[in-house]
Amino acid sequence: MSFSARSFAFFAALALALASAAAACGGTSSSGNDGGGGAGGAGGGPAGPGSTSSGVTSGGVTSGGVTSSGVTTGSTTTGSVTSTSGATTGTGGSDVTSSTSTGSTGSGGCSIFCSDFEGGSLPSELQFFPEYQRSNMGNYVKLDSTGHSGTGSVKVSGTDFSQMLGVAVPSKFWGRVYLKSDTDIQMGHNTYVAAVSGTGDPNDGEAIRIGEHQCQLELNRKSDDAEKLSNGGMYTCSGGVKLVANTWYCLEFYYDGPGREVRVFVDSKEVDAMHVTDWGPYDYKLFKFGFEKYHGGAKTMWYDDLALGAERAGCGT
Repeated sequence: MSFSARSFAFFAALALALASAAAACGGTSSSGNDGGGGAGGAGGGPAGPGSTSSGVTSGGVTSGGVTSSGVTTGSTTTGSVTSTSGATTGTGGSDVTSSTSTGSTGSGGCSIFCSDFEGGSLPSELQFFPEYQRSNMGNYVKLDSTGHSGTGSVKVSGTDFSQMLGVAVPSKFWGRVYLKSDTDIQMGHNTYVAAVSGTGDPNDGEAIRIGEHQCQLELNRKSDDAEKLSNGGMYTCSGGVKLVANTWYCLEFYYDGPGREVRVFVDSKEVDAMHVTDWGPYDYKLFKFGFEKYHGGAKTMWYDDLALGAERAGCGT
């Protein structure tokens, strides 16, 4: 059979129309990448701008915000806290550390961990200790609307032996936290914060603890119960640093495990009687805060604006 010129023109036009229709539908390239700059297809092409791949934002902000060593990575630290693009995720919930924390002088004072506890749940980097009580954590620790800055804080109901939150730290670090309690500082012996060398269990490893005894702030070493009272060592309730009920205080601390040194500050003023230079050397693993009761009464504590870093954060205004 022969074709006329008119028939040939008809079939040519039909073929051109089919090719145009296929192009309009956005066919897949041989490399496997979707057309149009979207997310990578089966061929493993790169994600488009602003998209996520395996939980990591292509813009460079790491989900979770903290490595296993506790050092913030993948996001820019600004002011006193990690920027809001660095929301933490994990078993402990999420906490977007926003710019409402106060007192930090830059990234150095916030280079290990910071939170103002405004994100609606505890940051995943914080773990409850002792571990055997972790399933009952809700009985002791919760977020509360009584904040030092903003409206959020961590409320610790100190009714049992140990109710502490811990975060990984290097063996040498600065720290700052605002705290208050529902009682005046007590005569009995209890701990507020500590640097520990063990797993976080209160009976494992060394612990250098800051807390209360003899109605004053004190520094205590777990292994031999060595103690530095803020009144200079007189075992009476006179003198020393007094913390009164329902009042926010800025507590700062410097732990240098290899260098054997501990320093303590309250509202920006150093407590000289609690300065030691011969406790150690220690290889600290965790910083803990909350309440640990030895022979004192029950106590409810609030903590806010926690900053841990390689440099002093300061108390701000």
